[in-house]
Amino acid sequence: IRMRQRQPAAKPINNNKERFMIITKIEVKDIQKVAKLMKSVYNEAPWNDEWTEESAEEAIKCLLAFPNFFGLIACDGGDALGAILGNIRPYSKQRTYYIDELFVSNAHRRQGIAKKLYEGARDELKNIGVSGSFFTTLKNSEAYKFYIKEGAFDLDDSAVFYHPFN
Repeated sequence: IRMRQRQPAAKPINNNKERFMIITKIEVKDIQKVAKLMKSVYNEAPWNDEWTEESAEEAIKCLLAFPNFFGLIACDGGDALGAILGNIRPYSKQRTYYIDELFVSNAHRRQGIAKKLYEGARDELKNIGVSGSFFTTLKNSEAYKFYIKEGAFDLDDSAVFYHPFN
C-alpha cells in the first residue's frame, strides 16, 4: 500500500462503486473521527464496553503521545471505517510494533478493511526495520481468527493478565 494514494476498497462500500477507501497515517486532526469509531465498535459485541466519545478521545490522545507512535486510518470520504494504532519499541536486538488497537466499523466488516490496515502497517513498518508485532485479542473472536489467517501465532507459553486494584 502506498500511503496517501487512493485505493479501491476490497468490496464496494455502501454498494456505491464510485467511492474509494483511502488509508493514511493517523494525525492529530483524526482524533475525533477515530475516537467516535472506536466508541461505536467497542460498545458492541463481543466487547460490550461502555466507552464515551470523551474516554475514547482521551485513549487515542494517549496513544498518539507515545514515542514512536504509528497508526493508520481507513476513510471513505469523511467517514472513518477502521484504524490500527500502536507504537514501535525495542525488544532485545529488534524493533517491534505493539498494536494497541485494530478495529473496523461494524457496518464495514468483512470487506477487507482490517486486512488492508494490517498489511499496510506491516509493510510500512517492515520497510523501516521493524521485525514483527505483539498484540492481544479475545480467543473466541473473529479478530483471533483474522490474526491466525494473516500468519500470526498464539504464544503458547504466554498469558495476558488483568489485576484489578481494589
